[in-house]
Amino acid sequence: MTKVTPPDAPFIVDEQHITDFREHGFARIPGLIPADEVARWREIALDTIEEDGRRAGMGGGGTALRTTSDPWWKHDTMTGLVRHPRVAAAAEQLAGTPMRVWSGQAYAKHPHDEVPTIWHEDLTLTPLDAPMNVNAWVALVDVPVERGCLIFLPDSHKRPEPHRAEMSAVKSHATTYMFNEWPELEWYPRVTVPMRAGDVTFHQSTLGHGSHGNHSDGTRLAFIISYTGASAIYQPRPGHQRMDEDLVPGQQLPDHRYPRVSDLLAEAPRP
Repeated sequence: MTKVTPPDAPFIVDEQHITDFREHGFARIPGLIPADEVARWREIALDTIEEDGRRAGMGGGGTALRTTSDPWWKHDTMTGLVRHPRVAAAAEQLAGTPMRVWSGQAYAKHPHDEVPTIWHEDLTLTPLDAPMNVNAWVALVDVPVERGCLIFLPDSHKRPEPHRAEMSAVKSHATTYMFNEWPELEWYPRVTVPMRAGDVTFHQSTLGHGSHGNHSDGTRLAFIISYTGASAIYQPRPGHQRMDEDLVPGQQLPDHRYPRVSDLLAEAPRP
């Protein structure tokens, strides 16, 4: 007899994705966001990036990596994607610990911007003390290899501590700091992950990753949602940029600005 999933059942991540995430530091979940939703978020993301560009006095086109410049809560149109219950549920199940939203930002890389994204890990840039930080990379267009899909260094999250580099090292040697700090990572296998629109990759903040440039005729458009442990403490290090005037070093993140995944799931309408 075929097993039928009830229409109001909560989203459950496949066990293989959980194994991949915990063993290798990342997982790709195909089709996590349905096609009709992707089309809507794609339009909103492009409009928001262009609005930010106009406010900053930037013209259209060019080859610079373009991002939304304000904190996610200042873009009402994008709040729904940052708080997306399926992405949030997946992040928390992969992490295996209660999580909350930390940030969200749209990224557009223009056609033939062939500058690669440097090899890096996210923890050094994260002003938090938390048991787990997870980044979700939401593909809003198809991202084949030639468009600059992500490349991961599997198992690099298991390298010996310290897992953070000094911000001074990042600023002085941005393109090489990761391999300067952890030379063994240069010899790790590299896994290239092409994505279809609606696919989402999740990776731990200690995992090394980067991407090639965009060699295609189309814009590479993605949205990155960052999650952190529900008990995360705001703890900036020397060189960190202040994220929010309301944050106090040494204190837990406030729920009203950085919602817990459990609250997002409780608010989400049932299908």
